Amino acid sequence: MIRLPNVMIIILTQFLLRYCIILPNLYVGVPEFITPFSDFLILVLVTVFIATGGYVINDYFDVKADSINRPGKLVINKLIDGRVAIKIHMILNIFAIMGGVYLSWRVQSISFGLFFPFISGLLWVYSAKYKRTFFWGNFIVAALSAFVILIIWLFEFYWLRLNVNHFIEVLPDIHWVASVIAAYAIFAFLLSMVREIIKDMEDAEGDQAMGCRTLPIVLGMKNTRSIVAAMLLATITLLFCAQIALYQLNMVLVFWYLLFAVQSGAFYLLIKLFRSHGKRDYHNLSRLCKLIMAAGILSMGVLLISN
Repeated sequence: MIRLPNVMIIILTQFLLRYCIILPNLYVGVPEFITPFSDFLILVLVTVFIATGGYVINDYFDVKADSINRPGKLVINKLIDGRVAIKIHMILNIFAIMGGVYLSWRVQSISFGLFFPFISGLLWVYSAKYKRTFFWGNFIVAALSAFVILIIWLFEFYWLRLNVNHFIEVLPDIHWVASVIAAYAIFAFLLSMVREIIKDMEDAEGDQAMGCRTLPIVLGMKNTRSIVAAMLLATITLLFCAQIALYQLNMVLVFWYLLFAVQSGAFYLLIKLFRSHGKRDYHNLSRLCKLIMAAGILSMGVLLISN
């Protein structure tokens, strides 16, 4: 129910962002300005709590559909009561919002603290309503995947503003870091969109029985497959543009890593997409998406070596 592999990917992503991109570029030789590890850890826990609470409430609203799509993996009403699931969701989000309030106080910005109740509420609305609607459910999940990356940068940016002299000194590096993080956020968004649509293709039978209006149900499998292919091609093209930019900056190692570890996987996914027709095939495509995403995340370590 808590999607442990997904939670581990969230934690890995945020740690790699801090130690492979942000600290080496913005805080070299000035340890006194670095964001306290305790604050960073609280931010990671807040993100994990909100994500886990989202998984719990998603399962709560999906009990009927999951009884058709994946009956062997049902937890709510089988291992735990639905009311217990709601309580778990509420407790996780209360702790997350409290952590967000503390972090907003640390960076002296009320607006930063507002992100967390907003995301928590958005996950509830997604699970209760938008997951079953045309396109918007996929878009929300993809946006939240990108937000896992962006929230780390937002916190660091607010923190940097507290030290004006250091902020001015590292301003050119801030632009570089922001560009890199934006590239990873776009990659996460696009690949998450692809994976969410493929999951809808996998779950079409149960979703249709529940009256959902997902892309495969509204447009049909053939048209949905073409949309996924177009998004994959967009991801591959943008990634290639990023590789060229990195190569021109003499970051050859990360160029080849992305080519073999990420691009090859994306091309393979594109080929397999048109050869997949059953529930099991789409499930394997979804797992492949997650592997490609993990490979992309690990490129942060290679980027550190190349920088």
